[in-house]
Amino acid sequence: MFGRAPQFVSALDIGSEKTRAVVAQLCEVEEDQELGDAKEGPMTLRIVGVGEERTRGVERGEFVDIAKVAGSIKAATDEASVMASVDIKDVVVSLSGRHVRAVDSKGAISLTGSSSSKETRAMREIVDSDIHHALEDSKSVTVRSDEKTLHTILQDFAVDDRKFIKNPLGKTGERLTAHVKVVIASQRAVNDLERALGEAHLSARFIVLQSLASAKACLEKEETEEGVLLIDVGLGTTDAIIYFGGSPRYMSCLAMGGGFVTRDVAQCLGCDIETAVQIKTSTGCIIEKPRPIEGRVESLVPEKDESKPDPRAIKVISSRYAEILLTLRNDIRRADAEKFIKRGVVLTGGGSTCLGLCGLASRIFGVRARAGNCAETRCFDGALQDPCFASVRGLLLYGSAPSAGIGIFSDRNRSLIRRAWDALTFRNVALT
Repeated sequence: MFGRAPQFVSALDIGSEKTRAVVAQLCEVEEDQELGDAKEGPMTLRIVGVGEERTRGVERGEFVDIAKVAGSIKAATDEASVMASVDIKDVVVSLSGRHVRAVDSKGAISLTGSSSSKETRAMREIVDSDIHHALEDSKSVTVRSDEKTLHTILQDFAVDDRKFIKNPLGKTGERLTAHVKVVIASQRAVNDLERALGEAHLSARFIVLQSLASAKACLEKEETEEGVLLIDVGLGTTDAIIYFGGSPRYMSCLAMGGGFVTRDVAQCLGCDIETAVQIKTSTGCIIEKPRPIEGRVESLVPEKDESKPDPRAIKVISSRYAEILLTLRNDIRRADAEKFIKRGVVLTGGGSTCLGLCGLASRIFGVRARAGNCAETRCFDGALQDPCFASVRGLLLYGSAPSAGIGIFSDRNRSLIRRAWDALTFRNVALT
């Protein structure tokens, strides 16, 4: 596909705490079977460079100092570039924040003529052009002048009264409806990202919503079909996305994260931030153990008990994390999306590594919870298996094959409509 010349994809995740850059080489599967790496069609990924730098200039997901952000980007990408012996020029980059919103939209077309005669109103088979026209109609979403569309993602189709259809091709009916979710971001935030990348002498190949990237790296296909909530706990924000029927049904971003817990501990115990981080990591969320729910649930009490934790730290950590998760649950309920969380909860991000947090999430949402260890690929020295790298790994997967896993047509039915749908399902901000 790419010939003999090596091909690389670079990913950049700008979090509130860390900026991470990773370089992967695209290899043909038959030449690299022993790696067991992420498969996207006929290709696999081999991690060849990793860079990490403390993020400066970002608060609660917002860029407050572009020059400092650019410095963090350059340091991380330079480190990855040196390790990989590759000159990084463009990156697949993440974007998140409270400015991002998701809108449900639908497009419908009639499969019959305008006449009321039985001949013209008879049901007929759905063809490629019908799907194309329904999808085009679904893109009619009002976007303000200060906003930009990032993605338009298929949820499902409906044919007359038959709902939740993934591939309507060949079915018969009188009306075809396409349901999509449109992800919209602030134009200012996009401009800030462009400028920071430019100052670091980089350009964006794709811009991907962070929660979508984390989901692509961590969620199993069965989870996305049956219903799963992914929670990405960062330093300043907590992103959430719910999948059901193979597509995202809910997205949100809370202006609360692990940094709030750290500050609470520091204020309560009168210690510095570094000490508070160590206390938070070693203490965790210790609360009363719940009864098991449909399978194995992580214990809420850390196994190590070398020294008795400070009860004040226990109370502060558990209370703040409970507040974050309860706030998220309330928002999900207001959106009438809790009904989709049937399979479980997956926790990713730096803040998700707190001991007992899976158990706390299991108790609050009433389903089993697990850490979002990336299962898609085997990474560089195993380092990228950590939930902290979930987003950047998902970015690599999008960069290696942007439309993989999103389209709904089989190989037999791929055609002009498939190419049009590929463009629709991964519609990104145009960067020049």
